[in-house]
Amino acid sequence: MLQKFALAFKTKTIEFFAEEEEDEYAAAGEGGVLAGQRVVVLKPDPQNPSLVGWEGENGSASAEEAAVAAALATVSSFQAAYLHLQAAHSPFLPEAAAAADALAVSHLRRLSELKRLASGAAVDGSLTAHLEDQVRENQALLRSFDAVVNRLQAALDAKDAAAASLRWEHAALADGNARLAGRLDRALAPQPGAGGSDALGAMLSASVFDSVLRDALRVAHRFTRALAELLRCAGWDLADAAAAAYPGIAYSKQGHCRYALLSRVCLSMFDGFDSYQFGGTSDAADPEGVELAIRRNESLQQFIEHSDADPMELMSSSPDCQFAQFCDQKYKQLIHPGLESSLFGNSGCGALPVMATVGPLYEMFITMASSIWTLHRLAWAYDPAVGIFQVSRGTEYSSVYMESMVRPKAFSASKEVGKTARPKVGFTVVPGFRLGGTVIQCRVYLES
Repeated sequence: MLQKFALAFKTKTIEFFAEEEEDEYAAAGEGGVLAGQRVVVLKPDPQNPSLVGWEGENGSASAEEAAVAAALATVSSFQAAYLHLQAAHSPFLPEAAAAADALAVSHLRRLSELKRLASGAAVDGSLTAHLEDQVRENQALLRSFDAVVNRLQAALDAKDAAAASLRWEHAALADGNARLAGRLDRALAPQPGAGGSDALGAMLSASVFDSVLRDALRVAHRFTRALAELLRCAGWDLADAAAAAYPGIAYSKQGHCRYALLSRVCLSMFDGFDSYQFGGTSDAADPEGVELAIRRNESLQQFIEHSDADPMELMSSSPDCQFAQFCDQKYKQLIHPGLESSLFGNSGCGALPVMATVGPLYEMFITMASSIWTLHRLAWAYDPAVGIFQVSRGTEYSSVYMESMVRPKAFSASKEVGKTARPKVGFTVVPGFRLGGTVIQCRVYLES
C-alpha cells in the first residue's frame, strides 16, 4: 500500500512541475528572463595581487640562487685548477702546468661572464642550469681531492724510499759492526806464541787516540762555556779571574781571557794522566807488577766497556767504583770552596751531588770526566803507554811540539843581526801527548 502511494505522489509531482515550466516559458520576454526569476551572473575570480607578486619574487629569487650557485661552482673549479697548477710545479711537469693554467684562465673568464650577466641582462635561473652548475662544482671538488691524493701518494712514496734507504744503511752498518767486533775478538783472544800482542798493537794507532782526544776536548769546551756563563751570572769578572790564574799575561783581545779558564779546566782534569790509577784508590794494581799483555788487554777492555756505558747511570748505580772516585777527586780539584759557594750557595766542598742543583752543568761535568777517563783507559792499552807533557811560561814557541790557540804574529827582528825573536809561551791550554815516536802537539797561548 505504501508503495502504491509513493508511486502516485511521484507522478503528480512530475506533472506539476511540467505545467509550471510551460507557464514560465510563456511569460518570458525578449530578454529571455523569466518573470520573478533571480538571475545570477557567474564571472571568473580576479587574480590575487599578493600571489602574483610572490610568483615574481620567487622567480627572481630562483634566478639569484642560480647565479650564486654558478659563481660558487666556478670558484671551486678555479680552486681545483690552481691546485693542479701548483702540483705540476713539484716536480715540474710542463704539459700538466700548461693544461692547468689554461683551465684556470677559462674559469676566470666564466666568472667575468657571470659578473656581466648579473649586472646586465636577466640571469637564466632554469633548473637545468642550476643542476649543471652543481655538477661542475662536484667535478671541481673531485679534481681537488684527486690532486691532494696524488700529492699525498707522492709524499708516501718518498717516505717509503727514504725508509728503504735507511734500512739498507742500517744493514750495512750492522755488517760493518759485526766485522769490527770479529776483528776485536780475534785481537783480544790469546794467540799461541807472541802473536797476540802484535795483533793488538796493529789495531791501536795514533789516529785512534787523536780521534778520542778530540771528542774529549769538545766536551771540555762545552763545559767551560757553561761554567763561564755561570760565573758571569754570579757576578764574577772573567778578566780578573784570568789575571788571578795567570798574572801578567797580556791578551791580544779582550775575549781571550776565556782561554785561561779553559786551561784551568783541562790541566786539572788531565792532572795525573800518566798514572795508572788516575784518581783511583791506592790499593789499585801497580802496572809494574802486572804483565804487559794482561795490562793492555784489561785497559782496552775497560775502554770498550766504559764507552758503551751511560756515565750518569754508572754514577747512580755504582757510587764506589773507580770512575765515581775519579769524578769526586776531579770535582774537588776543579771547584774550590769559594767558587762552589759563589755558584751554588754551599760552602762545604767535597760532595759531588751539589752540582746536581744546577742541572745541565752537572751532566756536562760527568760527561767530560767520562770522556777523559775513557781516553786514559785507551792510553794504557798502548805499548809503551801514552805520555803527557806541557810547557811552562816563557818557553820559546816551537811548531813541532806546540800549536797556538790564536794565529801567532810574524816573528819580530832581534837586536842581534841575522836572528829573529820567537814568541814566548804564556800558558798551556791543552797538554800534549807522546805515542812512541808520534807527538800530538800541546795547545798554548802566546804572550803578545
